[in-house]
Amino acid sequence: MVDSASGVRLEELDEETCWRLVASVPVGRIAWNETGGPVVLPVNHVVADGTVVVRTGAWSGLERHVDDSDVAYEVDEVDEATRAGWSVLVRGLAEVSYDDDAGARPEPWAGGARPVTVRVHPRSISGRRLVVDRDPQES
Repeated sequence: MVDSASGVRLEELDEETCWRLVASVPVGRIAWNETGGPVVLPVNHVVADGTVVVRTGAWSGLERHVDDSDVAYEVDEVDEATRAGWSVLVRGLAEVSYDDDAGARPEPWAGGARPVTVRVHPRSISGRRLVVDRDPQES
């Protein structure tokens, strides 16, 4: 899809590219539903064994609400100057683990204990990229 006025086109990304992009950035957003409605939280992550892995504190909202639940995980990168960028969405089932030997885990950025691992097992992954075909200043 190309917007001829802006010179920007939208392209769908294949699964391999999506995983490469998720692994290329350290922070994304995890989303889940609570009784009060949807919650979206920025967290740092790693990609390991075809899953997205995050850490959280014991008794956090994330830990209390996502085990064996459907979640979404999104990462993106946008260049405001060129209006180019990409976004990847992983949808899947969350698994909460309290095992210290739970495999690859990200180093938490926030202070405090983060002993709980949340692993998103993907059901689907999709992505889109905004590609600039010409300089937006040329209008």
